[in-house]
Amino acid sequence: MADIADDSATSELSPLRDQAVARSLDGARARAEERVQRFLDAASELILEKGGLDFTVQDVVERSTQSLRSFYQFFDGKQHLLLAVYEDAIRAAGDELGRMLDEVDEPLERLHLSIVTIFDWSAQDPSAATPSPHLTVRSMAAFVFELLVTDRDAVVSATEPLFTHVMTSLQSAADCDAVEVDELRTTAAFLLQTTMFNAFGTAVISDAAERQARAEEHWQLLLNGLAAR
Repeated sequence: MADIADDSATSELSPLRDQAVARSLDGARARAEERVQRFLDAASELILEKGGLDFTVQDVVERSTQSLRSFYQFFDGKQHLLLAVYEDAIRAAGDELGRMLDEVDEPLERLHLSIVTIFDWSAQDPSAATPSPHLTVRSMAAFVFELLVTDRDAVVSATEPLFTHVMTSLQSAADCDAVEVDELRTTAAFLLQTTMFNAFGTAVISDAAERQARAEEHWQLLLNGLAAR
């Protein structure tokens, strides 16, 4: 009987033990996330300051005020870090674009806003504006081009937040017959890739009005294609 009572008590107490362990793990996770974010923030600052990727892991470590040992606990090396920075920047840019789209009801205008905004961000000079996540993306254009050759799946996965906005906007425009789409995901991928890499492939445009005009030209080409009108 005593054994049964002891087992019962242990059974009742075990959830509290699990909660204690979970709390400890949550604390460790929070500390790890904070340390990783410090590395990402340090790399982002260096990218914007230098207008590119001409810095070392040691530069990132010193800027983050952490240790080299700590860096290699989280990242395999500089390329792994840069991919994480790109993912972080795209996610933040996606959040910003999402807030903008929430203000627009008309489906075709939502698609229009998605395209011209992504073009504008991708063509903007990172050194000529207040640092923002999308400007980090522009500074990483060469890295992204190279990664498309060596690890295309990583680029596709990292760009998912922006892709989702383009795809949902495209779907809404197609649902109201504003555009005609046969393959939704393929078309959305084409729109996003064409927009980002067309802008990446041009010299940065510092003048906001010129950049907006170029974005609108790009949108009209995508919307109307080359068919006679």
